[in-house]
Amino acid sequence: MLQEPPAVAALHVDMRLPTAAASTDIPSQPPVLLLHGWASTSAYWEPLATELLDGGRTVWIVDLPGYHGGDVLPPDFQWTLESAADSVAAVAARNASPVHIAGHSMGGSVALTLAAANPELVASVALIGMVPAPPNEVFRSMLESQLRQGFIDDATRAKCMKAWFGALSPEDHRLLSRGFELPFEVLGPSGLAAMAGVAADVPEKVTAPTLVIAGVGDRLRSPEQAQAFVAASPLRRLVAIPDAGHSVHWEQPHACALALGAFWNESRQPPA
Repeated sequence: MLQEPPAVAALHVDMRLPTAAASTDIPSQPPVLLLHGWASTSAYWEPLATELLDGGRTVWIVDLPGYHGGDVLPPDFQWTLESAADSVAAVAARNASPVHIAGHSMGGSVALTLAAANPELVASVALIGMVPAPPNEVFRSMLESQLRQGFIDDATRAKCMKAWFGALSPEDHRLLSRGFELPFEVLGPSGLAAMAGVAADVPEKVTAPTLVIAGVGDRLRSPEQAQAFVAASPLRRLVAIPDAGHSVHWEQPHACALALGAFWNESRQPPA
């Protein structure tokens, strides 16, 4: 008996073209898909997106399943890294050629899962604040206990925000904490998927060039974890950015954009 294909969610995508003043010396570049992390909204991509657009890149900011206001997921949709990756793959397939995918934290796990399953869709992978390694145990146990109880309390939200972003202005804190306002039917399962991480065989299946961008002060992924992951394959590169933690794209968007641009230029395949 044929199995039904897994449910795929229709995703909201904010597609942006380079600014008019952007340099035109990078012709025919594929779009960059930005995938956010757990309990986050696409708003935190704005500083990096601006840098990329000003640099002549086309940017697609993707909201993962259920993360966009008003999203209605298919009745049989189950939130896993695989189902999220299948949903993003449908977005990537809209482009005529492979795309660059950059994922932060959980979004990096989705990016790797997609690249392993659909190599023909992916020109490169960038992992921001993420490598497939066990998360900080204190953070993991705290978060899993919250997910089991069916809600995220204020104290845990505050700890997450501090670990992810450090000190924030009240306005930025309000903006960046909106991801915790998601329905728990999305927040809970996606959080468990984030904690489980990618399947053990996924990284070895990724054939696209892969960049790891790590904040030197990241409290959730250690420099040793990033270095070990990169050392395991000649396809992987590491850029460590000072004065940044887990959300390096928010804290140091210019340095992050420079690292991405250099990586894309280096890994760009010559025309056939």
